[in-house]
Amino acid sequence: MSAAIAWPSVSTPGPNPIAAAISGKVKLDLDADGQGQPSFLMYLPIYARGMPQSTIAERRASLIGWVHASFRMSDVVASLYGEQPMGVAFAIYDGVEPSTDALLYHSATGLDQKKPTLISATEYLVVAGPHTMAAISGKVKLDLDADGQGQPSFLMYLPIYARGMPQSTIAERRASLIGWVHASFRMSDVVASLYGEQPMGVAFAIYDGVEPSTDALLYHSATGLDQKKPTLISATEYLVVAMNTIDDFTTRFGRNAELQTALTGVGLSMLLALLAWLLMSSRRRAIRLANKMTSELRASEEQFRAIADCTVNWEVWWGLDGKPRWINHAVLDYTGYTVEECLAMDDFIGTIAHPEDEPRIRAELARCMDGQKREDVELRCVRKDGSVFWLALSCAPIHDAQGRFTGFRTSSRDITDRKQIEAELRISAVAFDSREGMLITDANSKILRVNKAFTEITGYSAEEIVGKHPNLLRSDRHGPAFFQEMRESIRRFGKWQGEIWDRRKNGQVYPEWLTISAVKGDDGVVTHYVGTHHDITERKIAEERIKELAFFDALTRLPNRTLLLDRLKQAIAASTRNKTSSALLFIDLDHFKTLNDTLGHDKGDLLLKQVAQRLALSVRANDTVARVGGDEFVVVLESLHRNPQEAASQTKSIGEKILSVLDSPYQLGEVEYRTTASVGATVFRGRQASIDELLKQADLAMYKSKETGRNAISFFDPAMQTVVLERAALEAGLRKAIDDGQLVLHYQAQVVEGGRVTGAEVLVRWQHPQRGTVPPSEFIPLAEETGLILSLGNWVMETACTQLARWALRAGTAHLSIAVNVSVQQFREADFVETVCGILERTGANPKRLKLELTESLLVDNVEDIIQKMNALKARGVEFSLDDFGIGYSSLSYLKRLPLNQLKIDQSFVRDVLIDPNDASIAKTIVALAQSLGLGVIAEGVETDAQRNFLADAGCLAYQGYFFCRPLPLDGFEQFVHAFDPILDME
Repeated sequence: MSAAIAWPSVSTPGPNPIAAAISGKVKLDLDADGQGQPSFLMYLPIYARGMPQSTIAERRASLIGWVHASFRMSDVVASLYGEQPMGVAFAIYDGVEPSTDALLYHSATGLDQKKPTLISATEYLVVAGPHTMAAISGKVKLDLDADGQGQPSFLMYLPIYARGMPQSTIAERRASLIGWVHASFRMSDVVASLYGEQPMGVAFAIYDGVEPSTDALLYHSATGLDQKKPTLISATEYLVVAMNTIDDFTTRFGRNAELQTALTGVGLSMLLALLAWLLMSSRRRAIRLANKMTSELRASEEQFRAIADCTVNWEVWWGLDGKPRWINHAVLDYTGYTVEECLAMDDFIGTIAHPEDEPRIRAELARCMDGQKREDVELRCVRKDGSVFWLALSCAPIHDAQGRFTGFRTSSRDITDRKQIEAELRISAVAFDSREGMLITDANSKILRVNKAFTEITGYSAEEIVGKHPNLLRSDRHGPAFFQEMRESIRRFGKWQGEIWDRRKNGQVYPEWLTISAVKGDDGVVTHYVGTHHDITERKIAEERIKELAFFDALTRLPNRTLLLDRLKQAIAASTRNKTSSALLFIDLDHFKTLNDTLGHDKGDLLLKQVAQRLALSVRANDTVARVGGDEFVVVLESLHRNPQEAASQTKSIGEKILSVLDSPYQLGEVEYRTTASVGATVFRGRQASIDELLKQADLAMYKSKETGRNAISFFDPAMQTVVLERAALEAGLRKAIDDGQLVLHYQAQVVEGGRVTGAEVLVRWQHPQRGTVPPSEFIPLAEETGLILSLGNWVMETACTQLARWALRAGTAHLSIAVNVSVQQFREADFVETVCGILERTGANPKRLKLELTESLLVDNVEDIIQKMNALKARGVEFSLDDFGIGYSSLSYLKRLPLNQLKIDQSFVRDVLIDPNDASIAKTIVALAQSLGLGVIAEGVETDAQRNFLADAGCLAYQGYFFCRPLPLDGFEQFVHAFDPILDME
């Protein structure tokens, strides 16, 4: 059975096109006698109302079913012509060859088989052959009607199927359809060829449409159709055939006119179809050409679709509205979206395109809509899972057979890997052209490529070095074992790196940090080597400079303390290993500070440089000379005699040589200068003492040399260590004594002639928990050396002022004053005046009752600052007494300028004033000097009445000493004041 097919693309002016299909030869079950006559079925399509049918695709989409009717061929022919056709003998066969089995109809007189057939279709089509289908268009106007008054006409389309292809189902016929042929017919010519100008007794009209109308009229008989009579038969759903009888027709056919008329109409339609088939057979050549062109087009389209579905590229066909019309299945692999999901998207571009590239993509597609071709447009898209990938898109326009632009297609391929490779290549290119020299060799170490930095480092151009072996750069600093180790590392680990010395083109040897990496293929075989050369010349220079700064003295270029400790450690290890002795010499220049103060520090630096040179020349090559301080040098002597006494003798010899060398004159610019040195030595063997202990021993010995008169060498004595340890313990105890309140004040009375007590000098005492009372002569110098004198002096002053405030509250002690010794370090403090004033304010003491005793050593440095501070305190009422006058560096000009109140004669003059004329003269001179300057004078150390009488005769009327009382605690002093003071006794 023939199935429905869609109409070919043809434009008709009438209503929806009609497609009719007729089957091949069939046998009808209604022929009960079993001798069924040749029959056929006619199929008419049913389309959904309102659906467009202008193209094949639209008619396929709107087809909803078929209706069919069965006909005996003999009945059809008989209904048109009667039993005997008018002068025409013919037969109709279903097939390509006339045969009995294929006979559909023969006229009653039969067909003479010996005569040739008048018309046949044996090449492409079989008239009413198996599964044959004809399609008839609606009403059209033919351009060949030159008079402009074209008669109603129609087009008949016949399908062309591929030979040998099955056609039993709709799908098979669609698959085997390769083209169409068509022919045009005037309706009047078709009817006239069958019946002449006047049909036999039947008046009828054929309309194109579902309602009879003038515009839809295809044909009417010459006599016209009587519109007033009811139509005997009509088809008003798809094709209108309106018929009624005229008188002669009614007469001839009688009561059965309706049936006969219907059969006649059906027969007419069949004959029209047969006529079209017969006419088309005369167009074989045109059909062959159309078949070839259609076949090629169809095959090309099918091939393209098959290729597009199989290609790895992502193909999209776009319509004129800018939306995708067809997408191949590769879209799933590219984007993760199915074809159906993509076609259902409201904004396909907005969903797929990367936001940053979307404007550019839309601009490119707009150019495609203008018919432009685009090649390899690179863009980013977003997958369904959110990941980003790169595409290279090409675009080409699509035209139909008439050359009209109907859309465009895009073909895209994934270039994500290429983009990543390009990025890596860009990074590699930048890295290769970095500031580090790089070279690439093949597996045989033949240089293939070098960068610009490499040529700058080595001096070789790329042309000079490419093709050569890296051995060209070798220096003579490394032996074969070095390079063997390098090759073994590359073989085992695939790389080597380390410091190496290479040679530039100009022959200069330079250090570099070399990294060699092996590049392997997928099979693990080495294909290339990459070498990175980093010139570390500057770094080596910087390292040497850092080493010098870290281990050498910047001024003298001698090893500093850090390097000395390392050398000393090595000396101890060598002494232990070799059972030999070593020695350590500590050298200190004598009076170096005086040089700096008088000639300046630049001259002092010149002296230190020359001393360093002389020391370096005075020792052996394996000995070490180091500078550890301002004017302090240390010499380490190694590999001395195993016997300690012999080693000491060797050390003494070297030490005396050093003293002799250093005693020679120095030329410091234009100044000739001479100096000496004090040397302390200690001999050691093995690890008997630590490095710190050895340095302390040599330092102690050096101080012993200074004590013995300088310009000498002294060896360390263990007794010195005992003194040092005791001194260290005393220092720690003194710090604790200040914090824990172990210090107390003793008061020694100051009296005037007549026995009146005017005040006291406070003397600090240390009540040690274990040692008992520690005399001031032991801890005061220690406090000055360690800096503890500041906190100690402030404590003494605050305690004394507190006592002054208390005495002021009692009538018997309100007149008493207190003399407090102030050290040089205290007075030199920038805030000394503020400190004293603060103590006075806190304690409430009367400043006029406070007397500060200064030593002459205070006048050595910065006298102007001393005078300024004294004046500031003098303005507050504080008095000053110059202690130990006559034994220091007193200057009469200073005495005149200093705001002093009193001079104090030192006890060294008072002690021998009766037996030593010189002391007597000095004492008298001091008294006379004080009187001439308007200063008071007091003598300390008065122990006898004779001494007091001598001083009184000399004019000194104030005294302090054991003759009156020893230093007493506070309670004892207050009792002494009440018992001794005659005024208090009278009260």
